[in-house]
Amino acid sequence: MDVLTEALRSMQLRSQIYGRLELKAPWGMRLDGRDVTTFYAVSRGGCVLDAGGRRLTLAPGDVVFLRARLAHALRDRPGSRAASPEEVYAQRGGRCGGIVHYGGEGAPTTIVAGGLHFTDARLNPLVASLPELIHVQGDGGVATRWLDSTLQFVAAEMDAELPGYELVVGRLADVLFVQALRTHVAGVTCQRASWLRALWDPALGVALQRMHERPAAPWTVEALARAAGMSRSAFAARFKGELGVAPLEYLTRWRMRRAAEMLADDAASTAAVASAVGYDTDGAFVKAFKRHMGETPGAFRRKALARQNAGTTAPP
Repeated sequence: MDVLTEALRSMQLRSQIYGRLELKAPWGMRLDGRDVTTFYAVSRGGCVLDAGGRRLTLAPGDVVFLRARLAHALRDRPGSRAASPEEVYAQRGGRCGGIVHYGGEGAPTTIVAGGLHFTDARLNPLVASLPELIHVQGDGGVATRWLDSTLQFVAAEMDAELPGYELVVGRLADVLFVQALRTHVAGVTCQRASWLRALWDPALGVALQRMHERPAAPWTVEALARAAGMSRSAFAARFKGELGVAPLEYLTRWRMRRAAEMLADDAASTAAVASAVGYDTDGAFVKAFKRHMGETPGAFRRKALARQNAGTTAPP
């Protein structure tokens, strides 16, 4: 399993489509910031987005992802009144989903809106590296052609509203997110050091892959540097420069993340979990887990199992 897939799987990504917004000028919608990553995909017309002190113009084929708790507003043009989501969705009784009509009698715009929920994001390097805003422009290139095809599929599913369409478009939203990440990292906008950029680095990507594949292995900086084809000093400096932590600290964090997943399954003993993530003794594992997760493995397991029994996916 590649590193990006592993990171996506471990944070238990769940997508939801809030609806296909059929908007006519003048129109506007504001969100004060919610605990989910919000996304908008424009399939017809255009609009302006104000978020985090930036103003973007969105055109057909554009997709934008906004980090959780980032307040923002969408409008047909600057100056248009921005209504609350409750007002926009009033025709559906304030409920999300389906096709939503809103606005005046002017130029039409169609936007697919949705959200991404990360069930447990603690210690997940992908979540930590996500920028405040990802804007993928639908102006050509292989990646954006894939995005366009996915958007067309989403629109077709929402038009038909056949049984199970909400599940289908939710899975397609997962695809949109992965494609947007790929395009973002490959583009010129990804200039700052980050886990995502390191993942695409030919040398660092190999080292990350090794750690994710074999977290229990007795890795040393020297061994990871050899895997990356670099000297120890050059590898250590480049790794910390890109990811913000030393190689072995990153390894420990990933081990704790994998341990947390295993502890959520009551079939695995604490000793088995400790061994699976590279600890010879329970004591050393318990100490490391408590330092990174803020509680003992036993306390974490009890809470995880209680959530499962209650049928909730809320993070600890």
